[in-house]
Amino acid sequence: MTTLARVTESPLVQVATEAERRPGTIKLCYGESDLPTPAFIVHAANEAALAGHTQYTHTAGAPELRAAIGAKVHELQGVELRGTEVICTVGGTMAIYLAIRAFVGAGDNALIISPAYAIYANAAVMAGGEARHVPLAADGNRFVLDIERLTRAIDARTRMIVVNSPSNPTGWMITEAEQGALVDLAARHDLIILSDEVYERLVFDTDIAPSLARFAERGTRDRVIIVNSFSKTYNMTGWRLGWAQASERTVRLMYAAAEFITSNPTAMVQQAGIVALRDGEASVRRLRAHLAARRDQVRTVLGTLPGATLAEPQGAFYAFLRIDGLTSSASLASRLVSEAGVALAPGSAFGPGGEGYLRLCFAASDATLGEALVRLQPHLKC
Repeated sequence: MTTLARVTESPLVQVATEAERRPGTIKLCYGESDLPTPAFIVHAANEAALAGHTQYTHTAGAPELRAAIGAKVHELQGVELRGTEVICTVGGTMAIYLAIRAFVGAGDNALIISPAYAIYANAAVMAGGEARHVPLAADGNRFVLDIERLTRAIDARTRMIVVNSPSNPTGWMITEAEQGALVDLAARHDLIILSDEVYERLVFDTDIAPSLARFAERGTRDRVIIVNSFSKTYNMTGWRLGWAQASERTVRLMYAAAEFITSNPTAMVQQAGIVALRDGEASVRRLRAHLAARRDQVRTVLGTLPGATLAEPQGAFYAFLRIDGLTSSASLASRLVSEAGVALAPGSAFGPGGEGYLRLCFAASDATLGEALVRLQPHLKC
């Protein structure tokens, strides 16, 4: 059996496919906003194409985009990052795959802090390795990192720890103390940390999520790979533009592989990315305000359901709802499509620790989300 044959279709995709067959279904199963890409970014891509940005760039991205990413990281996180320590990729997904493929091989394993989007586990499988899910610990309506459980999961074949914060699907945001413990653990066992930070700007009770870039700055850049993306922050999901930041050695390793998988991201999209970084702060503030209002809207309804517990969304744009006694989230999600006309993601799509939960993406308009919540309530009451 090939490694690709070991990759199975996600229960999320199955629910989404069912929803597509039913006109009028409100689709809150996908991980994207229903807002359009800001017009100034669209215009920038058009102008770039007309100006001749239609050919190959360096596999790691145009130097001016890599430099712009480094400048933005310094602005936001106070970390010095050279353009040569950045690789631009076809979406954050490609950065994740390249990072895992670079350090996890046949017989190796990667620890996935979960519940987590299935890309991490499947990338490890496609690399010939094993994915080991290590659940977050529940603390009331929040999650915390379980360092002891992580430590117990490490063996001689462990090569990487994967963490996503702010988290899809839980909304959990790692603390700086937890980051420090994670870095210490990786150092003791000679492990790579892959930190997916694509939601770092989409937080509610602080200005920005803490980044492991700050720890990488303290002499551990060879040990930490950070993935980020334009998709969520700038409503550019379909544009497919992301990046990874790491040591120059790691970046060279990743773009050597990217040359034979995707080559460079689309040239005019890279130019639009530069404009998004330069001129996008007002747009980011508006998006955060919109998402904060939608979070409150969801908490008002789902946070008071009897027999259910809503995890507190500290970042990202997901409500992760635990239903008491639920043993098949996929079955319930399918039933909600047919009976309520609303598509949610089953928790089982995010690993074993997600069973018993449903994920609702609240990056929707006030009206769309309001209608979905009205439809859902009679079917979620225990």
